[in-house]
Amino acid sequence: MLSHTTQIRVRYAETDKMGYLYYGHYPKYYEVGRVEFLRALGWSYREMEDDAGVGMPVMSLQLRYVRPAYYDDLLTVETTLRRLPTDTITFYVTIKNAAGKLVNGGSVKLCFVKQATGKRVPPPPRLLEALRNAQDV
Repeated sequence: MLSHTTQIRVRYAETDKMGYLYYGHYPKYYEVGRVEFLRALGWSYREMEDDAGVGMPVMSLQLRYVRPAYYDDLLTVETTLRRLPTDTITFYVTIKNAAGKLVNGGSVKLCFVKQATGKRVPPPPRLLEALRNAQDV
């Protein structure tokens, strides 16, 4: 199991009339967590797309709203990979506030596609190697 944490401060433009972080922004925070997880492995999404020609479209997203986050809250996004990818990869995400209280949790499942053809492919060997060699990132 590999985990990575990153912090995001809620911006004013991301809040709704009630002052809550708008619910539609949580998937973006999940994406920030995934991108930074891969970057911490030493390989960015951009490099995967440019070097390997592989993209990772989202197949499913599940999330649970536990308590609101507010403007200027500093949130910690923890992204965890529980198992090595096969034909898909699933990231598990928890978002906590500065007090360590759970704000949101869920998972996102993605597959791998060759960008030139749109056809599903196995995970890039470089990604698998980086994951096998990694400790927590």
